[in-house]
Amino acid sequence: IARAALQKPQLEALLPRLHTYISLSGPHLGMLYTSNMLVELGVWGLRKWKNAQCLTELSLKDAKQPTDTFLYTLSKGDMLARFTNVLLVSSAEDRYVPHHSARLQLCPEAMHDPRFGTAFVSMVHNILSPLQCSNLVHVDVSFLPLISTKLVHQLDQAIGRKAHIDFLEQQAFLQMFVQMYLSYLV
Repeated sequence: IARAALQKPQLEALLPRLHTYISLSGPHLGMLYTSNMLVELGVWGLRKWKNAQCLTELSLKDAKQPTDTFLYTLSKGDMLARFTNVLLVSSAEDRYVPHHSARLQLCPEAMHDPRFGTAFVSMVHNILSPLQCSNLVHVDVSFLPLISTKLVHQLDQAIGRKAHIDFLEQQAFLQMFVQMYLSYLV
């Protein structure tokens, strides 16, 4: 959302002031190659029943050709390169957003995918190439497992929702993150 918004003329005056970009498990490369069948089913259902445009875009299904999709087009912009620091915060426990997508990295599935693979590799290259002068930092987070007898908590943990939400709900994580990476914020 931030990369798309920064391309708008209304925000052009802010571009020289950009310093640090922090992404908390953002799906920069979409939702391709997820390992969570429940999330895939949920995304498919919401796309069909609610006509959720953003989920169609995250699935790279908003155009006939992958190179004509919104995310692919967005990958060709240089908005992240406008930041001095780019912090990509992710957790392998987050199974809502594919780990490789949050980290802007290639994954083995893309190498063998005849339909989306080439576009996926290009998206990674398109986004990372302009960052040569930026300080790119990958931050891996591991959240403690929740010990609970409530079925809803166990389900959240099993499908990876807990880790996705913990980035914003865990005050201890947020406080520790700000303390550890304060130098990037000032």
